[in-house]
Amino acid sequence: MLKNQIPKRRLASLTAIGPALLMALRALFALQGKRFLALLVAVFQLWGAALFDTPVKPYKDEIDMSRFVLTFEDNFDHGFDDTVWQGHYVYGDDDTQPRDTAYWNRGQVGFTDDGCLKITVEYKEDGPAGAHYYSYGMETNPNKNYNGRHTGFEQLYGYFEVRCILPKGAGLNPAFWLLTDGMWDDDTDGGLSGAEVDVLETGTDFNRKSPDFGSIYQTIHVDAYGDAHRQEIQGSFYADDPYNKFNTYGVAWNEDEYIFYVNGVETARTDFGGVCRVPLYLILSVGVNEKVAGNEHLPVDFVVDYVRAYQYRDLMPGKD
Repeated sequence: MLKNQIPKRRLASLTAIGPALLMALRALFALQGKRFLALLVAVFQLWGAALFDTPVKPYKDEIDMSRFVLTFEDNFDHGFDDTVWQGHYVYGDDDTQPRDTAYWNRGQVGFTDDGCLKITVEYKEDGPAGAHYYSYGMETNPNKNYNGRHTGFEQLYGYFEVRCILPKGAGLNPAFWLLTDGMWDDDTDGGLSGAEVDVLETGTDFNRKSPDFGSIYQTIHVDAYGDAHRQEIQGSFYADDPYNKFNTYGVAWNEDEYIFYVNGVETARTDFGGVCRVPLYLILSVGVNEKVAGNEHLPVDFVVDYVRAYQYRDLMPGKD
C-alpha cells in the first residue's frame, strides 16, 4: 500500500550522502578499491533516491549475527508443517478465498526437488472457484487454529529473515511480513500494540527498463487499514538478480527501532509508530493485481529456501 506517503525516506537519502561520501574516502585512503567504488555508486544512487525516489544498493553495516540465538527455523525439507503454518485469509486446509485479483488456495503450495517451498501463481480454467488466477498466503498466527493441530509461532523482538527467489512478471507482489492481530484496531497506541512490518515486497510493474527493476521495498504500517491507517516506506533497495537468484531479506526489531536488511547489509532503520511492543507472527504470500493479465511468465513460483527467527542473545536467559 503506497498511499499517503510522506517524503521522509527521500530526506533520509539526502542526509545519508555526506556520511556515505566520507565512508568512500576512508575506503580510498585504506586502499580498499572495490569498497570505494561500491560506496561511490551508493553516493550517486542516494542522489537519485533523494531527487527521484529511485532504489539504492545496500551499502551500510553488515548485521552482527553473534548477537542472536536461533529460535525458529523452517527449511521446508519436510513439506508443509501444518502445526506451524496455515492459510492467511484462507480458513482451512481446503478453503478457497478471493484476494484482490486472485483466489487463494493451499493447492498452490508445492516443493522443489531440493526442498524449497514454492507458492505458484497461475490461471486455472478448472480451479476450486472456477476459471480464475490462483495464489496463496500462509501464516504462523498462534491465535487461530483451523485444523486442530496448529500451534504456530510468534515472537517479541529479534531478527527475522527469509531466503527466496521472487516470481517473475507483472501483477505480482511477493511478500515476507510480520503481523499481530492487534493491527486490526484503529488505535494501536501509535503502533505499540499492533503493527505490520513488511520485510520484503515488490512493485507490480516488472518493467525491465525501469530503474526500480530488481529492487524491493520495506514498510511499517500501524492503526489498522481504514481511515486511521498510517505507514512509512523505508525506501527501495536493490537485491542481486532477485528473480533468478536467492537473496535474503531481514529485519532486526528491538524496543527502540526496526533495522532492515538485504543480504545481511543494512538498508534503513526507523522507530515509526513508536515500535511495536507485542509479539508478531510470520507471513509468506504472493498478492496478485489486475496487471497479471499482462504477465507472460505464468505459471510462476515464489521459491522460499528458509524462514528463520532469532532472539537477541541478551534477552535469552542462560545464553552466553
